Amino acid sequence: MSDDSPTATAAAGGEDHWPSFDITPVAYEEAVAAIAKSMNLDLVGWEVKHLDPVQGLDGTYTMDVTARFQLAGMDFLILFECKRHKSPVKRSDVQVLLTKLQSIGAQKGVVVAATGFQSGALEFAKAHGIACVRLVDNAWTYITRHTATTTRPVLTGAYSGYAMTPDDGDYDFTLLTGSADNTRSALIDPA
Repeated sequence: MSDDSPTATAAAGGEDHWPSFDITPVAYEEAVAAIAKSMNLDLVGWEVKHLDPVQGLDGTYTMDVTARFQLAGMDFLILFECKRHKSPVKRSDVQVLLTKLQSIGAQKGVVVAATGFQSGALEFAKAHGIACVRLVDNAWTYITRHTATTTRPVLTGAYSGYAMTPDDGDYDFTLLTGSADNTRSALIDPA
């Protein structure tokens, strides 16, 4: 699939089920860090940092959010890139994270988007074991199939994360917030 194909978050009528929300870039990153900190993954030394400088082979990268932990006596590092774009995340954004992963030697990458992902970004991420997560205001976590609804919920300022993966020409959305099993599968287990 090409980068300019329809987004995976658009409904049949072209309307996004989960519209973007107005939040500052720093508050957006802090929301992602707060969700990561709250994950109950039962891992030794689970430590989450916001704006963490991490040394790579070609310089220092200040990552939006990092998570470190130990498993089976080994140290692991997850890099989070937060994309609060007005349009869906492109393949090139995921490629940049892959380059950082390779330079730093981190074990997992996660792209968190406010407005979803283009299909090319999701396909590239799947091929390289990068998790794609859609951050959604909790007011929108219970949506109906009826897209003609004119009433919009009052935004809460509390957020949930949904993993997005391509699946036979369609896309699966898996709730991560509050589900240690889903989160472990999306963020820890190999692709």
